[in-house]
Formats: sequence, C-alpha cells, structure tokens
Amino acid sequence: MSPTSEKKNSLLLVDDEKSNLEVLLSILSSDYTIYMTKSGSSAIEMAEKYLPDLILLDIIMPDMDGYEVLKALRASSKTKHIPVIFITGLNSVEDEEKGLDLGAADFIHKPFSAKIVKSRVRIQMQIVNNVSSMLKMHKDLEGMAAVAEAANRAKSDFLAKTSHEIRTPMNAIMGITEILIENENLPENIEVGLDKIYNSCDMLLSIINDILDFSKIEAGKMDVVPVEYNVASIINDSVHLNIMRIEGKPIEFKLNVDENIPAKLVGDQLRIKQIFNNLLSNAFKYTDSGEVNLSICFKESRLEFSVQDTGYGMTKEQLKKLYDEYSRFNQEHDGGTSKGTGLGMAITQRLIHLMDGEIHVESEPGKGSIFTVRLPQKTVDSEVLGKEVAQNLQQFRVSYLPRNKRTKIVRESMPYGSVLIVDDVETNLYVAQSFMKPYKLQIETVLNGRAAINKAKNKVYDVIFMDHMMPGMDGLEATKIIRDSGYTAPIIALSANAIAGQADIFRQNGFDDFISKPINTRQLDAILNKYIRDKHPQEAAASEPIQTQASPSQDPMLVEFFVKDTRKTIAFLEKLSQENGFEENLQKFTINVHGIKSALKTVGETKLSELSLQLENFGRERNIERITALMPELLSGLRALLYKFKQKSGEISADENDLCNKLQSIKEMCSDYNRKGALDAIAGIEKCSQETREVLDKIKEYIILSEFEEAEKAAEARIAAIA
Repeated sequence: MSPTSEKKNSLLLVDDEKSNLEVLLSILSSDYTIYMTKSGSSAIEMAEKYLPDLILLDIIMPDMDGYEVLKALRASSKTKHIPVIFITGLNSVEDEEKGLDLGAADFIHKPFSAKIVKSRVRIQMQIVNNVSSMLKMHKDLEGMAAVAEAANRAKSDFLAKTSHEIRTPMNAIMGITEILIENENLPENIEVGLDKIYNSCDMLLSIINDILDFSKIEAGKMDVVPVEYNVASIINDSVHLNIMRIEGKPIEFKLNVDENIPAKLVGDQLRIKQIFNNLLSNAFKYTDSGEVNLSICFKESRLEFSVQDTGYGMTKEQLKKLYDEYSRFNQEHDGGTSKGTGLGMAITQRLIHLMDGEIHVESEPGKGSIFTVRLPQKTVDSEVLGKEVAQNLQQFRVSYLPRNKRTKIVRESMPYGSVLIVDDVETNLYVAQSFMKPYKLQIETVLNGRAAINKAKNKVYDVIFMDHMMPGMDGLEATKIIRDSGYTAPIIALSANAIAGQADIFRQNGFDDFISKPINTRQLDAILNKYIRDKHPQEAAASEPIQTQASPSQDPMLVEFFVKDTRKTIAFLEKLSQENGFEENLQKFTINVHGIKSALKTVGETKLSELSLQLENFGRERNIERITALMPELLSGLRALLYKFKQKSGEISADENDLCNKLQSIKEMCSDYNRKGALDAIAGIEKCSQETREVLDKIKEYIILSEFEEAEKAAEARIAAIA
C-alpha cells in the first residue's frame, strides 16, 4: 500500500473558541483526520462515536471544563485508553499536576507554536501507533498460538488413535506368531520366517512408541511424576530388558554398582528406565564385538550412570547432530539395516532436561563412546544398597553366548491360579487365552464389562485382565464398579493405547498394572509370576517348570472366533439399519465397527477393514448421512465374507452351497442388467424350499419391472439367510 493511501490517524479538537480550532485545523489537517467541537459534553459523545486516536482538550470551557471531560472519558470503557493533550493558557504548576493526576498525556500552551503542536502530537501518535502495532501483534500471536495448540491437540489425538489402530491387529499378528514359534517341531525355514515376522512387528511398535513419546514431549505434555522407587529393582529391570540385545555378538557386558547408592530414591522411575533402555540399546546396537559397561553411583544428590562401549564411535560432526530429530548414524557399518526412527537420543536428551539433569558424551570413531548422565534425585532415608546387594547385581555379567533363536520363556505351571480375561473381540480373547494356557491356569473369559462385574461378584480371581475400550461399558467404568463393591484382588489393564502416561492413568483408576497390546509374553510372564506364583509360595514350590507347547501349524480356532465376531456385528448392524436407529445408538455403533475393523485386519480383509475405519470415523463425527450411505456396502461385504468362511469350514451343505452359488450368479447378472440371463438362472433352480421359492418369485418380479437393485438386495438377503 502506498503512503498516500494509508489510513490517517484521527484527532478530536475541543475548544470553546472558534479561532483556536481554526488555528489547530490549519496546523494539523494535512496530516490527520480532524473532528472538532466547542462543547465538553459534545466532546464526550463524539469520542465514543468516532474513537479518535488522540484528543486535544481545552481546560477552561463554559458548560463543562476539561478536567470534568477527562474524568468522564476515563470512566467510560470505550474511551478510557484514548490519550488526551490539554491545550491551555494556564501556566501554573498546580494546573499541570492536576491534569497529569487525571491521566493527561501532555500539555500544549496557548498561543500555539505550529512546530511545538506538530511535534507533541506526532510523539503521541507514534506512541499510539506503536501500542496498536503491539496489540495487533499480540492478538496475532494469540491466534497463532491457538492454531498451533489446536494442531498439537489434533496431532496427539491422531497419534493416539493411530497407535490404537495399529496395535489392535498387531496384537493378533504378534500373538499368533509367538504361539506358533513355541512349536519345537517347526521346520527351520518356517521358524526363521515367523521370527522375521515377529521381529518386524516388534520394530514397528518401537517406532510407534518413539513417535508418540516425542510428540508428547514436543507438545509439552510429558510430565515428570516423582515416586519412591527401589534402585536395585530399576537397575535389574533395565539390564534384564537389554541383555537380550547381545544376541549372537561376541560382546562382554559388565555392570559396576557403587554399594553406597541409596537403597531408595524419589524420582520418575518410568523415565529413568527409558533413559537406561535408550542408552543400553544403542550401545549393543552399535557394538559388533568387545565390551559394554554400565557404571552407577550417587554423588551430590544426583544419580550418576555411564554407558561405555567399544563400538563404532562418532565423529565430531555426528556428535553435533546427536540430538537432532530423526538422526541415524553408522548405517555404513551395517548396510543401512539399523532399525529405528532416529528419535531415541532426542527423546533421551529431552527427558533428562525435564528432570533438570545433564548428559555428557565422549566418542571417537573406531574406539567407541561414553554416555554419562546425572539426574537430581531425592533420598528417602539413610539406607544404602550395601556390599551384598551391589555384588549380587554385579554378578549379572554376561559374555558371548551364540544364539540362533529368540530366547524362549521357561514357564512355571500354575494350576492353582485363576484368571478372568475381559475383551469384546473374541480374536483378542483367543490370543490372550493361548498365551496363558501353557501355565495350566484356570481361565475364564467374558466379552464385556457387565459380565466381568457379575463374575467378580461371585468369585475372587488371582488376576482380572480387563480390556480398556469396549462397547456399552469400558474397562475403566467396569473396574470402578468392581472396586466400589469391595473387590481388592489385582486387575490388570489391557490396552492398545500406548500414549506415554497411560499406565499412570490406569493406576489412578483402580488398576494394579498395565499391559499394552500386542501382548508381550515376557511382560505377561512377569505379571503372572508377580500376582499369582509369588502369592502362592507353597503351591509354586510344588510345581515344575513346563516346556513350551507345540502349536498346530493351522489354527481353525482363530477362524471360528472371527466368524462369531462377524455374526454378532452383522446382527447388530442389520437391526440398526432396519430400525434406522443410528442416531440413538451412535456410540455402540462406533465401538462395534471399531471391533470388527481390527478382526478384519487380522484375517487379511484390508478393504473391508478400511471401510469399517471410515464408518468408525463417521460415527465419531456423528455423520449419520455418510453412515447410512456406506452401511449397505459393509453389510454386503461381511455377509459374503461370512459365507466364504462357512463354506471353507464345511458348515454349509452341498445343496445349500450350490443354491448360494446360483443366487450369487443371479445377483451378479442383476448388477449387469442381464435380464435374460437372470431369468434363465431362476428358471434353472428346481429344488429349493418353499421360502426360497417365494424369494425367487419376488426376484423374478423385480427383474420384469426392471428394478434390478431391489432384485440384487433380495438375492443377497437370501444368501445371508442360508449362510
């Protein structure tokens, strides 16, 4: 915009002498938009109407003096911020002090000097314009901040949903894969393939977890939660988790623990474990041979630990980029096969800073790296680990042991233990139940929260495994009701929502622990040992460890559970469609299509799963129009899929199968508007029930009337009824 077209600042001139107004007008009119009045009361009205940028106000006026006018201006919310310059012939200090006390910005004395008038008005206008610019900038920044916050919220919601969507089918893939791997008699090529499937899924989950954590830190939603924790336990857990990463490498792992470390500290043990895990996993990943050392001590109220390796090391340039997002180094050593997002060290650094700690790195290419972390932690009492505990921890010294397979768990038989598994998807129940069967537990399953409540009223289980997201009543609500009834036995949450901090939410809502989906068998083993074996010491002592059980190479049970899930979903959706009850049952609808979507992914029906996802999203958006439009397509696909599975299982007789094939052929001809072909096909059906004959007659009538879509629907409905 050119200077001449810019909007001028505005002035209100107030003086009871016309000659004064004319002088001021001649001085200022070329630079400003001018409003004028000779009356104090009129000045107040014009100020509220025009909202000038500056007011030049005479003091001595007949009806209302300048002081009274200024008081009135300051009392109004509309005009209280407009700056006022008094114009006056008064020269006493008392007059100026009175004006300044009332909020006057400046004084201009009569007779007027054009230079002084212009200069003082210009200075005030510069102040006004600067303030306006800053206010506009502040408003713009607030708007940008609101947009950024909304974007962050949307991203967090998207990541939470994405996590859940990926983890739910992954639960079945990893679970069934691990069940199959347990079979000791698998051919080597099959075992290698299954192992690759499992490891690929595991890598994908690690990537998801990194992205979720980094997103939460980036959004400022990652909180430090200080709790009292056992130092020996956190060391032991971190080492056990990471030692498997040695795999077949000739690496010696050494652990050095100072006996004078406090036995208990106060800090965020979850985040400390995460830092341990990131540093140790990197050390094992980037070391082909040699040593990995972990040293831990406590100095000056800070937990200090260092991880030293004899791995690839880093250059000075790489060190500068170490904490950059998505940075990955040393891929030239492994052909670019190092797995991960490159977020691990960025997350580690931010977690350390969140806890007011520090990290120091020394590294040299070809010689290795040393990562040293210092975290302020509060002590609980004067008790220290002591020599015996430190030595016991340090005996965890592992040298190279060739490993051709993933380490399999040696499970302990727990026939004395009872568990209840609660999940609305039968496929998930099957996976969880299969994982627990080798323990010889007494296992019961239910499909919803209300059934779990009824079970808990009549029996105390060693553990209840409760799914989080279920239709009707979710796991949080069911657990609250169970706890309110006085039930105190352990309840473990099962959830595909892996957002950081989720475990804390579950614990705050009555759960004792949390297992994320896909179920990690080692984590499950630890939970069962903690809550069942260790609470039955006498029975456990009499039980023998059991070997892994062979699994069948084919699993008809999975198909059976899928068919059950699909039947229930079809029945529910058909009822809603017939009664047009989507509006009243939107939440139930959303949860049902969410559940079948996961089951469809598990059996490889990607297109139908994607369609279910669309309907789930429309359910969350309360978009009834789109739900109604897409529902026939989903129902048609589910019926056809159900028929296919029943056909494979031999559940449909040869005659029924032949009839369904003929009806399917008629349906396809109607879809192609093939009147003659469809009518000939109907005429060729001789043997059928009276009910089917009536349907065929109706289809024939539709075809004669060229109502092919109605004929298609009738054929499809009859196929579904037979199936």
